[in-house]
Amino acid sequence: MKRELFWILPIFILIIISLFGVHYLYLLRNGFDEKNYITAFLILLPASLVIGYILFEVAFQKFKSHEENLEHIVREVLHEINLPISTIKANIAMLKRSLEDNKSLRRMQKIEASSKRLQRLYQELAYEIKREISPVIKKEFDLKDLIIDEVGHFKSLGFDRFDIKLESTKVYLDRVGLERVVDNIIENSLKYSDDLIEIRLKNRLLSIKDYGLGINENKILNIYQRYYQGDNSKRGQGIGLAIVKRYCDENHLRLKISSLEGRWTLVEIEFG
Repeated sequence: MKRELFWILPIFILIIISLFGVHYLYLLRNGFDEKNYITAFLILLPASLVIGYILFEVAFQKFKSHEENLEHIVREVLHEINLPISTIKANIAMLKRSLEDNKSLRRMQKIEASSKRLQRLYQELAYEIKREISPVIKKEFDLKDLIIDEVGHFKSLGFDRFDIKLESTKVYLDRVGLERVVDNIIENSLKYSDDLIEIRLKNRLLSIKDYGLGINENKILNIYQRYYQGDNSKRGQGIGLAIVKRYCDENHLRLKISSLEGRWTLVEIEFG
């Protein structure tokens, strides 16, 4: 809809300019009086609106066709990217079963970890692209179920350091986007802490706390910046909390991050 409005405004301005331009020329040739003014206005207004509508339809249909072609190409490319990722994962699983020496197994584990990271980046890219070309779909769901699913995902990767206490909480939001938010917060907690990750959901407040490196109070304001990383020795692209903040801002959720360096970090999201 925003793109449509972007095209409507300049075409509307063109109609107005054309109307007054032709109107002015008519009055110059026929002399200015009240009768000429009303006659010119009544004749030129419908004509200008019809011409403007035709121009708008031509421009909009061309733009719409271009957008549909672009969307089709993007979906095809995303599909083609996903195929080799799935192939890599399948072959890694088969190779792991045939390897016996520890050195080769460790190398394969590194390849597997990299492929999982590649798949995660692909999913984020796919979400961002679809978010731009398609309307965001909101629906009601239980936040408790979403968190359980996300924790289960990390447990399947070998991370089982969670202390969870959740109460059922109905929300009406973009579930895919919220999955990425929760996923990014949990991944950060696991990345910077070797202890238990506490996850609480009560009174529509989600809190995720880790007991790890913490964040220097002078750097708290920087952590929302895209590509910022508090510890460059840790893997990652530094975009996680930027994504979290943008989602919270767009959906009017209160996001608060507090930390004590060397002790803990607490991320809280309040669902109104």
